[in-house]
Amino acid sequence: MLEEKIKSAITDYGITNFISGMAIGVDLDFAEIVLKLRNKYPITLECAIPCPNQTLKWNSYDKLRYESILKRADKINLVSERYTPECMLKRNRYMVDKSNVVIAAFNGIEQGGTWYTINYAKKENKVILLIDLCKVDK
Repeated sequence: MLEEKIKSAITDYGITNFISGMAIGVDLDFAEIVLKLRNKYPITLECAIPCPNQTLKWNSYDKLRYESILKRADKINLVSERYTPECMLKRNRYMVDKSNVVIAAFNGIEQGGTWYTINYAKKENKVILLIDLCKVDK
């Protein structure tokens, strides 16, 4: 579903530049899909890093994925020079502000970073391509 949303952003909205927040889970999956689709479409990947030590408490597998993505990214942007309680939300606002279309995978929990970012994108009148994880067969 994520790959289909990315393809829709390309073909239906003409999006050529994609930004990943590089968090564990959907963000890393998103970045890997964009990198794969570069073979077929003229698109770029920017990694928006919330702070220098984002991966501090990550396991080795996720750190390897992260580093591999960074090596292949077209652009890396460090949003905050150090960790702060707000740096993740600052990163999310940066991504929305730089985007015309926002792709979000939402689990139905109306709190936290994804919920905040979807609402911020709505407030900023962005097109939102939503993956409703509550309706996904598990």
